[in-house]
Amino acid sequence: MRGQSKTIKSIIISGNVYLKNCHDEEISKSKEGDIYLYLNDEEKLYPIILNNYQSKGHKGYFKAKIYDGRDWCLLDTLDFFEDRVHQFGKNEICIYTFEICLERLKEEKGSKVYRTYREHYSKNLHESNQFKGKKTIKF
Repeated sequence: MRGQSKTIKSIIISGNVYLKNCHDEEISKSKEGDIYLYLNDEEKLYPIILNNYQSKGHKGYFKAKIYDGRDWCLLDTLDFFEDRVHQFGKNEICIYTFEICLERLKEEKGSKVYRTYREHYSKNLHESNQFKGKKTIKF
């Protein structure tokens, strides 16, 4: 293996889960391992539901970020929602989807997530491949 082996940063989930635009005061006082959920980044397409989680008629999904002690980092939601319960359809009210996600994430209290090479956090530990040597061109 080339170079020194890197220590992989991990975070233990605290069980505190917040919703953006509803718990902004709590988010500003967050501790390591806290999570907040927010609607997907397509805010221009969903201006109606930005602050109104009771609205109906739009489809979308929730993304999650975890606090690592310094900054908010993306959390791989498919690790926690394999059955894609973080998505909602046009006939669903998105606050109900948040409540399902909230229960699921609170159950994960005490479990570890690991920083990936993309600087996301995931339940799966990423292991890098062995260095196989310099490739040379033979003439």
